[in-house]
Amino acid sequence: MQSDKPEPSESKGAECPSTGDREKKAMSNVDAETDKPKGISAVAVLWTFGKCLGALLPVYLAGYYRVSTSLLVFGMMIYTGWKHAREGKETRLKSAIQLLDNEQEYTSTRVSKIKRDLPAWVNFPDVEKVEWLNKVLQQVWPFVGQYLEKLLLETIAPSIRASSSHLQTLSFTKVDMGDKAMKVVGIKAHTENDKGQVLLDLYISYVGNVEINVEVKRYFCKAGVKGIQLHGMMRVILEPLIGDVPIVGAVSMFFIRRPKLDINWTGLTNLLDIPGLNVMSDSMIMDAIASFLVLPNRLVVPLVPGLPVAQLRSPLPRGVVRIHLLEAQKLVAKDNYVKGVMAGLSDPYAILRVGPQTFTSKHIDNTDAPKWGEMYEVIVHEVPGQELEVEVYDKDPDKDDFLGRTKLDLGIVKKSIVVDDWFTLKDTDSGRVHFRLEWLSLLPSTDQLEQVLKRNESITNKNADLPSSAILVIYLDKAEALPMKKGNKEPNPMVQLSVKDVTRESKTCYTTINPEFEDAFTFFIHDPRNQDIDIQVKDADRVQTLGNLTIPLSRLLSNSNLSLDQWFQLENSGSASRIYLNAILRVLWLDEERIPSDVSSSLSQQLPQQTSAHPSFATEGLLRIHLLAGQNLVPKDNLMGGMVKGKSDPYVKISIGGETFTSEVIKGNLNPTWNEMYEVILTQLPGQDLHLEVFDKDINMKDDFMGRLKISLKDLIDAQYTDQWYTLSDVKSGRVHLILEWVPTASESDRLDQVLQFYSQQSYKNKAVPSAGLLFVFVEQADGLSVKKSGKDPKVGAELTLGAKSRKTTVCDRTTSPQWNEAFCFLVRDPREAILLVKLSHSWTLPMGSVVIPIRELLSEPELILDQWFHLDGASPESQILLRTELKMLIPSKCPVTADKTKVTAVSDPSAAKQKEETEKTLKSSSIDTPPVETIVSSVTSHEDADAKKKAADSIPDETEEESPSPAITQPPHTSPDISFASQGLLRIILLEAQSLVAKDKVMGMAKGKSDPYAKISVGEESFKSNVIKENLNPVWNEMYEVVLRPQSGQEMQVELYDKDMDKDDFLGRFKISVADIISSQYLDQWYTLNDVKSGRVRLILEWVSTVSHNNTLDQVMHLLSLQSYQNKATPCAALLFVYVDRAHSLPFKKSGKEPKAGAELVFGNTVYKTKVCDRTSAPQWNEGFYFKVHNPKEEMLIIKLSSAWDQPMGSLVVPVRQLLSEPQLVLDQWMPLDGALPESEILLRAELKILNSRMDEVPRPTVTTVKKEDTSTHTEKASAPAGKEEKSSEMPTHKSVAVSNQPKEPEANPATATEMAPHVEPAHDPSPAAALVDKPADAEEHRTQPHTADRGDFEPQKKQTEGLGNLAHATVAGLPTDTKKPEVVPEIPKPAQVLPPHTTPSQGFAQEGFLRIHLLEAQNLVAKDNLMGGMVKGKSDPYVKINVGEVAFKSHVIKENLNPTWNEMYEVVVKGHSIQEIKFEAFDKDIDSDDFLGRFSIKLNEVIRSQYTDQWYTLKDVKSGQVHLILEWVPAVSNAARLEQVLQLQSLQAFKNKAVPAAALLFVHIDRAHSLSLKKSGKEPKAGAELVLGETAYKTKLCDRSTSPQWNESFYFVVHDPKHDMLVVKLSSGWDQPMGSLVIPVKNLLAEPQLVQDQWFHLDGASPESQILLRAELKILASKMTDLIGAGTLPCAASGCSSGNGQVKLSLSYASQERKLIVIVHACRGLLSQHKDGVDSYVSLMLLPDKSKATKKKTGVKKRDLNPEFNERFEYDLPKDEIRFRRLSVSVKNNSSSFRSRDVIGQVQLELAEVNLVSGVTEWFTLKDEAE
Repeated sequence: MQSDKPEPSESKGAECPSTGDREKKAMSNVDAETDKPKGISAVAVLWTFGKCLGALLPVYLAGYYRVSTSLLVFGMMIYTGWKHAREGKETRLKSAIQLLDNEQEYTSTRVSKIKRDLPAWVNFPDVEKVEWLNKVLQQVWPFVGQYLEKLLLETIAPSIRASSSHLQTLSFTKVDMGDKAMKVVGIKAHTENDKGQVLLDLYISYVGNVEINVEVKRYFCKAGVKGIQLHGMMRVILEPLIGDVPIVGAVSMFFIRRPKLDINWTGLTNLLDIPGLNVMSDSMIMDAIASFLVLPNRLVVPLVPGLPVAQLRSPLPRGVVRIHLLEAQKLVAKDNYVKGVMAGLSDPYAILRVGPQTFTSKHIDNTDAPKWGEMYEVIVHEVPGQELEVEVYDKDPDKDDFLGRTKLDLGIVKKSIVVDDWFTLKDTDSGRVHFRLEWLSLLPSTDQLEQVLKRNESITNKNADLPSSAILVIYLDKAEALPMKKGNKEPNPMVQLSVKDVTRESKTCYTTINPEFEDAFTFFIHDPRNQDIDIQVKDADRVQTLGNLTIPLSRLLSNSNLSLDQWFQLENSGSASRIYLNAILRVLWLDEERIPSDVSSSLSQQLPQQTSAHPSFATEGLLRIHLLAGQNLVPKDNLMGGMVKGKSDPYVKISIGGETFTSEVIKGNLNPTWNEMYEVILTQLPGQDLHLEVFDKDINMKDDFMGRLKISLKDLIDAQYTDQWYTLSDVKSGRVHLILEWVPTASESDRLDQVLQFYSQQSYKNKAVPSAGLLFVFVEQADGLSVKKSGKDPKVGAELTLGAKSRKTTVCDRTTSPQWNEAFCFLVRDPREAILLVKLSHSWTLPMGSVVIPIRELLSEPELILDQWFHLDGASPESQILLRTELKMLIPSKCPVTADKTKVTAVSDPSAAKQKEETEKTLKSSSIDTPPVETIVSSVTSHEDADAKKKAADSIPDETEEESPSPAITQPPHTSPDISFASQGLLRIILLEAQSLVAKDKVMGMAKGKSDPYAKISVGEESFKSNVIKENLNPVWNEMYEVVLRPQSGQEMQVELYDKDMDKDDFLGRFKISVADIISSQYLDQWYTLNDVKSGRVRLILEWVSTVSHNNTLDQVMHLLSLQSYQNKATPCAALLFVYVDRAHSLPFKKSGKEPKAGAELVFGNTVYKTKVCDRTSAPQWNEGFYFKVHNPKEEMLIIKLSSAWDQPMGSLVVPVRQLLSEPQLVLDQWMPLDGALPESEILLRAELKILNSRMDEVPRPTVTTVKKEDTSTHTEKASAPAGKEEKSSEMPTHKSVAVSNQPKEPEANPATATEMAPHVEPAHDPSPAAALVDKPADAEEHRTQPHTADRGDFEPQKKQTEGLGNLAHATVAGLPTDTKKPEVVPEIPKPAQVLPPHTTPSQGFAQEGFLRIHLLEAQNLVAKDNLMGGMVKGKSDPYVKINVGEVAFKSHVIKENLNPTWNEMYEVVVKGHSIQEIKFEAFDKDIDSDDFLGRFSIKLNEVIRSQYTDQWYTLKDVKSGQVHLILEWVPAVSNAARLEQVLQLQSLQAFKNKAVPAAALLFVHIDRAHSLSLKKSGKEPKAGAELVLGETAYKTKLCDRSTSPQWNESFYFVVHDPKHDMLVVKLSSGWDQPMGSLVIPVKNLLAEPQLVQDQWFHLDGASPESQILLRAELKILASKMTDLIGAGTLPCAASGCSSGNGQVKLSLSYASQERKLIVIVHACRGLLSQHKDGVDSYVSLMLLPDKSKATKKKTGVKKRDLNPEFNERFEYDLPKDEIRFRRLSVSVKNNSSSFRSRDVIGQVQLELAEVNLVSGVTEWFTLKDEAE
């Protein structure tokens, strides 16, 4: 029915004639029709007669049945009115139609004229206009509307109803497609494809006046849609072309890409225009359209019968594209912190879409350069046309932020075969994504199948999807003679096709036994040799099976065209039941011959025969410190109140190189004699000092300071041997006698006996034994290690043990050929007896072999070096490890007959001797010892000689080279970093002074005082805090800070000043400086006025330090830096070192045979970075950049350690920075061999040094200002204070590497030495422009570790020590077998039909949850909220506390009327990762109506994790006063069952008021899969689910699809309170209602397992014998720090009581057998509960139960007002021995001052005497409990 709405205004414009003329014309036409005479025929007469009879029939019937005449008249009136209205409406419609026809005719005439007026040069070569087609569409649009109405009602509506439970009652009540037809904007014809088809692209545009009404009955909602816009490209394929009418066999239509859809909602559905809902509604409808008309779905209209419709609807794909999503860079940062003040990064993930095929990558936390390394495979149906669409988002808890998008036509991939490139993201500020796309063509033969399978084994993928070797296309045609259903009913058949774990379903054919499906399905095949096609024909209810069929894919491989097109007989069906299908297999082939050379893979090289240790290896030396005596020390212990001068109890602390030694205490002596010796291994890095401090030991107070001294290590190395008295500084008198020796080393063993004899004559009070040698071990790599029992590669780490010292390498990623390249150093007491043991293991748990090297073997080697491959004991025959062990003999200077020999050793190299002569001419020194510079040069020269020998060895004829395999692929010679690499800059900030600050401290509350100012400086994510200057309004700081950053738009530096106070610091002002202004000015020295305060200004020196790529100015820079000293001990950087880690190759495999998961750790001083961990490969690629601050390029060195998953070392590399000084442009870009790895293992990296060319030509000085006299005096006092005190108050950023340097005098430069150390090179000037700076790598910031403290720095590998392994190492060495160990016999599980994995494969995040324990003790000085007498009298409060940890909340008890409440409650929560940022605490006063607020505070979770254990008071915020006492513990979880007893003892000693019991362990369970489960009673496979129960905690897995071998791969955790009695119950069931077996695992079983882990198949109880389940149960003991406090009796106590509930009582119980008496001693109580702040009058009452007459009742004396009373009273009971087991001792602590309203029993404990060891006696604290307990 045509709409009678008026036409749009466009049709009534000036182009049309007047409306009145058209109406007149139309009316005249109607009148003409009316005036035409009507013909008379017999049919018309008969029709008229029939109508008369029909009219009279009601009259007759009304009379016959005696119906009222009025009723009949009323009916006639209604009929007459209806007919009149109908005729009028038809007349109006005819007029409107006539008018519309005239208007269309006129419009088309005008349009044709306009087209004829177009000039001849207008041409569209690709897309042609088809106005004729638009006319046809306009004509047939009503019929198209009918079809679309059917499509909406029958197809789209069911899809929408199935998409959401809320839309199940949705229906379309009105569908009017309007009168605006779809338009075809243009048509493009493709002629490059198959000649047997016509391929057209139609660009359609539809803006329709659609009116659709929708009703959702469930919600009584009636609404609709008015207007739809649809724009897109539809492809039309006319095929096959036939030689008969209609020429075209069928028409296929589809959208290659999703069309753009815009719906105008009306009525109540305007709600769907709300953001979020509109996306949902449009996407639902778009999904329905996509499932019908977007590739691979096609609308096929056959024009002739007998065509293969299924093959037309789903033809063979054009190919397959394998997409490698590698990484991204420079993504926009969307995460901000502190309400946007601090810029963060993003958590990016990518969505990839090819047609309806959509993939989502995992998200990478906190990075702008994610490394995904994931692989996807997509089927390409149409090229050109189909595109890869990529969108990148930032993962957020609420709504993900958009980071950009990009597109790529897959036709380009088809032409190029491989596309490996970066793609810039659009619609965003920055960002690009790295893809590698491979076009896999479809081969109809198996010639290349083996090659494809072999290549797929080398493909790594982080998303665990195996690469496919083929695709399978199944055309399901029809079935015949299917069996009838029960009751002889025809079935509704459908087909399920399964290949491995992928199942597809056909459409359902209703009520037929001969269904025609005509469906097509596509499967990816990983290995067609061992996979099957499983076909199940079922009824529509999926319950009744009508037949099944299994077709091995090997049948297709045996056919020439890899296809089967035939009938197949169904099994378990009717005798004549069969199904017809066509299965086509195509091998996926990557045509490598057409791949460009730039994307070809690299060549591998052979194993090295020797290690490739860096020249800096084995260059450390030994400093021997002999502490002899002291004289004239200051007396600190005074007698008689200081009237009589006493003595001191001196002891010495010596610190150097991160090591600290403490001497014995000499009692009452001002001239002590210690005679102690210490040894420390040191590098010769500059700036190291020996610090010595003398203290007086006091018992109760802090030890008194008695002096200090500092000796430069450089002076000690120059002097070699020093024996003298050193005067103590900062005290009146005192000196210390030291012998300091830098022990010379020799590479000969002929003086060993003399050295040992010399050492045997020495003895020291601290029992120290001098070392005879230094053993340097370089662990490079291993090869041929065995795989694990699970078949996985191991994560290998190496542990080196020599005597009681043990060192561990990093753990490499999964590989059988790990590379470590790590160096270690050991002190050797006696080389003839010492043994080096190297043990390899998987993650320190599974042994993988060992090697024992007696040090005496080195004594017979040339230069005492053993550098070779060693076979591993207890491993496979091919397992070996590459080590370099180098022994250097320590020849003391005073050893007889060694001086000449030492001198010869030092200058054995002619070049070194020559250099020594030149150096001695320059150095004016009388020392005969070899200067340290010569030592360094000699070592370098010797390594150069070694390199020359190695090159000579490489030039030997091919006989030696034929032993190892030749290289297979070519490696890139240099790295290819991003253009942003090495473009960061350094901002140097010098905080000099301030003036005229606001005074915040008042004197006597009235007089104006001063302030204690300090400054906070923030630049980006970096923040610094200065020292506090006491009582000064014009402070002088003179502090320096440095930050490396990449400028961003709008980036600012903020400076804030505060006044340090005891409670809350007062604000003194702030100001901001644009970083862009600093960069443009390069150097600023000016005063900045403080904002938001009355007065004050700050002087800053800000310098954007330029960089140069030559070392011409290095000496000048070093000289200037040496002149600078700052109060915060900061040392300015001399250079920036940029390192780009590209890739490695030929890394060794793990023992399990798997490739490693390689990661690289970069160590430079105290700064550590980690790369990402690559997927399993022996040739990992990182492509990551890092930077380091360099303070002395001539002395510092870079160490790179490779490992598998950070636990198995795989080799290391040492790069001295001085090596870069001799390189052009200060750049080293090459392959470098790895130490401690295979001979062919190498790493490709780029190290680029940039010298910081500061513009500061003089040392900055504070301004001399005129201030008040008292300010000057105060400043003078502060300036004269010891430097140590200022250092304590200085806070430097935790991630900075700051060297401590005190240089009061300018050091003398040595030009000759500098020239010899670094040859002069003049490369081109290469400054880094600030505009090109980019963000520093996110991975570097993410993996960067905290530096070590100044007290103990262990960044040098040889400084690490593992205590307590001496006996273990000795036992291991003694027990090593001579033959290769046989593998351990593992009990075999009956193997099912298929190959089952022996162990689970949980994700990397498994068992990584942490455990937080919160102990709420007490509060003080809370605000009083309850007032009495209308507020006239101040009352108290009824406080309680709310604690929020993420989504977990706790609430304490309410303490009535107490401003100093004691809660003593404990809470525990399991935290997954670092998802929770803060722990929030709020205190409230409990009231009847609304609770009053008492304060809040929050604690950052990362601070709790870092400190592990915190016991402190926290000040409540937003209130006047109040503090809360908390104990926060991040409980470490260990895999050591020995700690369990201590943990359980902790449970018995602690009691909390909220009845909480501390957890003892965490149980992590990973349920992997099950197999051979029983079928249900109905014969169907079960829908298996597993329920895990431990105590009151229960979890459920998902319900798997019907299968007897379900896979869950789900992980859970349980909190375990008693591992000895708790048990885990796993119950399997089908649909949670039919049990299928169970499993009980007592947790105590795990205590006997290695690492407390059980990972195996378990048989199910109550199931078939072959039913098993594979799971991993891992127990981790919660090693609380509380256990360390048990023995000391220092469990945490509140100020008003101990941490146990009502307190504790200490008792001693024993039994005297001869006297037959029970002896009870009451020692003391602690932490007694009191309702009053004044304490309690307590006494202890004892009674032996049962005792009806109370004759055994005894009590102690009363202790007044004491919550921790001491009694020490003894009681005796006459008790026969045989009655002990029937009696129990009741101990009650009572309150003597209690009133009749309050209870008198504070707490009690009852002891069963039968459970107490009375023979040996027991003394311990017992927790008091309530009487009810």
